[in-house]
Amino acid sequence: MAKSSLHRYTTQEALNILTGGGGADIVAASGSDVNLTAHTYVAITAITACDVDLVSSDTDIWDSHTALVIPAGTTIYGNWSSVNITDGDTAVVYRAHSTD
Repeated sequence: MAKSSLHRYTTQEALNILTGGGGADIVAASGSDVNLTAHTYVAITAITACDVDLVSSDTDIWDSHTALVIPAGTTIYGNWSSVNITDGDTAVVYRAHSTD
């Protein structure tokens, strides 16, 4: 069994993640899919229902590669090195750190 990383964050780091302390990218995919890979991403809020393709940095929680639909108004949490938002969808994608 893999060692869980659920408790690897300090209280302050967890609060930064939950409040978007690392900053965010507002993604309005128009004309083509948008693939974010420049940061580590920790949360996604779907503004519209979003088809996403995710590559996980934390396989204790997520499969290494996951495709799913996030309903509008829903936020999911994880640890991803790549977030792909499908053309026509809009989301706010939160970064783990402002400088990573």
